[in-house]
Amino acid sequence: MVDQFPLDAPKTIGTAVLTPDYSNVTNFLGNAFSNGGSTLQGANRITRLVADDITPTGAHAGMSVTQFVFSIANLNATAVTVRPRVRFWFTDGAGGAPGTCYNLPAAVGFSFNPLTVNPGVTLLTASLAPNSFNMPGAAFWAGITFDDNSRATGITAAQLDLVGQGIFSPPTLGTSADAFFITQGAGSFFNVANPAGSLSNFGGNPVADFGWEFSVDVPVPTKDSSWGRVKAQYRN
Repeated sequence: MVDQFPLDAPKTIGTAVLTPDYSNVTNFLGNAFSNGGSTLQGANRITRLVADDITPTGAHAGMSVTQFVFSIANLNATAVTVRPRVRFWFTDGAGGAPGTCYNLPAAVGFSFNPLTVNPGVTLLTASLAPNSFNMPGAAFWAGITFDDNSRATGITAAQLDLVGQGIFSPPTLGTSADAFFITQGAGSFFNVANPAGSLSNFGGNPVADFGWEFSVDVPVPTKDSSWGRVKAQYRN
């Protein structure tokens, strides 16, 4: 492709900078919470889902989320392999709980390949294709459940019950209330509105916030001119 434009006619050259609109992955409190309640559903053993309320800055509402970070807490004494499955909801459920499934631009949910995690808390980064998840402009719920990928991971039921999320607070961008949501039973919950469950916290110690970060690609235009480049080449 030949890029051609008149001398002295400024041209905008677009670049993009990965920019968080919510970030709570810096202030680790040294605590974690396990999802628990794993149940065999068909050939697949899966935990309950645990979600955190996320209030982004709103500065990039509607833009494509191209990367997000989440945590996996392994409270076992040895490394385990699990499959994380991330789900999202609006806060229009009873008392602000998860209600309508987040659906911008369509029903949003991600099931990742099985991952082996060491004991402790691990932060993982997911890269997304554009237009698969629009950045919310107001509070929403981000939740995660874990399974054994239909017994393929080799994790036991007892080990799976000790997998969850790391606790981080306060967020460095955006806010999160001192509350989390936990489903009543185990499951995937993809595109399931108003999942049965309850709001809870840890009595303020620690604060009930989990490690999440959501980023978009923000265009950063720069201007150049062909005449400026011609002159620079001439001087050289």
